[in-house]
Amino acid sequence: MVATPPPSAAVTNLTLTSGDGSRAAAGVSRSGRPRRLPGLAPAPQAAWTASAWNPLVSSASPRLLDVMLGAGLMMEAVPGWTVGIPFPEMCAILLLAVAAFRPPRRDLSRFGLVAVAAAALLVYLVVVTLMNDLDPLRRGVRIMVLMLFIVAIAEERLDVRGLLQGMAMGGLINVPLFYAGLVSRDYGSYLTGFLGDKNVAGLFYALIGPLLVSTVQRTWVKAAILAAAFGLTFLTGSRTSLAALACATLWILLTPYLGRVMRLGLLWGMAQLVTFAEENLATLSVFGDRTGTDWFREQIHAAAQAKTAAAPWYGSGLSTAVVDLEQGQFFYHNSYWALITEGGWVFLLTVVGAYVLVCLRPFTQTRRTPTRVALEAAAVVILVTSLQLGEVFITIYGALALGMGLLLAAHEAETAQTGTSSRTARIVEQARRDRLRGLA
Repeated sequence: MVATPPPSAAVTNLTLTSGDGSRAAAGVSRSGRPRRLPGLAPAPQAAWTASAWNPLVSSASPRLLDVMLGAGLMMEAVPGWTVGIPFPEMCAILLLAVAAFRPPRRDLSRFGLVAVAAAALLVYLVVVTLMNDLDPLRRGVRIMVLMLFIVAIAEERLDVRGLLQGMAMGGLINVPLFYAGLVSRDYGSYLTGFLGDKNVAGLFYALIGPLLVSTVQRTWVKAAILAAAFGLTFLTGSRTSLAALACATLWILLTPYLGRVMRLGLLWGMAQLVTFAEENLATLSVFGDRTGTDWFREQIHAAAQAKTAAAPWYGSGLSTAVVDLEQGQFFYHNSYWALITEGGWVFLLTVVGAYVLVCLRPFTQTRRTPTRVALEAAAVVILVTSLQLGEVFITIYGALALGMGLLLAAHEAETAQTGTSSRTARIVEQARRDRLRGLA
């Protein structure tokens, strides 16, 4: 007679004992480990739960200066601003000046090759531009500023939570000012204001949602942020950004349970969703009559595709991702084509690879926390909107996402290696010293 395990063990282990004493699978493998379906993630952590401590969910109060300058990072169209440098870039430069006088709080030495690759890319782009008899100064300086901005965030010289809160406050203040007619209304009833362009506005409101979600812990706050992001993105009339935000929300809810291959498959499906939205939502009354604008977009697409195909493998140089039509000169409506045109396949693979490896982290072995999943969702917004919008990758918003991704990656690497983060170690060491002083 074979002994029967107690009911609690049977429920816990989900096993059956056969007559010969072997364990038959009922959710448990021969090794005793719980079985899981192929393609699913082991021990998933749901998106609505709280993450373990990390620098993005710190309870420390934000720095006021970072909040104020952070609000300026989203103000693309400031009434009366006539300086040659765009207002957001001026705020980014001021933030870098502030960061230069702050000590780094995060060691990024393990990412030294990333810094070398970034510097090599900038040199490459300058050389390509000079080869094509073009001036690389303006665009090159912009890219350099964005690279330094990424490093300043990852080293915690800048308070990224303060920057996000400032940008969110600016985005909220923009709404009543817009409907009161006090800021730009170049696109009629579509929400633009300080953001100037409706596609830029759509990208901002769609991206700020997942980025903010990565910094909060409470479920209802996450839900409120995403709901507000959906409402504000809808007001911009940007179908691409609205579809991308829907993709990001699905990513947050579904991918904690999915393995790498299924996550990549989901990302591919999301790209198809955006293409479908662009082609089929134009006739919906909620978006108005887009027949003329969609026709014009197709003309830009056709000219951009032809110019991209004609560019040499190494690119045509910085600031060349524009097309000349009868109506004037226009930027591409595809950021992938823009990268190929400016810097060839080297530029494309380096930039897209950075977003994939730093934000999506498909090859990492660390557990995906809700903070990491929300940052991945922000990268999804960038990768998806880039299919239909012309300047997404090389922007302050993109640099913000990369900086946050690099900061979290550094924290995850430290925790995986030592079992604790460098900041936690500093806190413990300081407490030990204070205790010794007290004993003395």
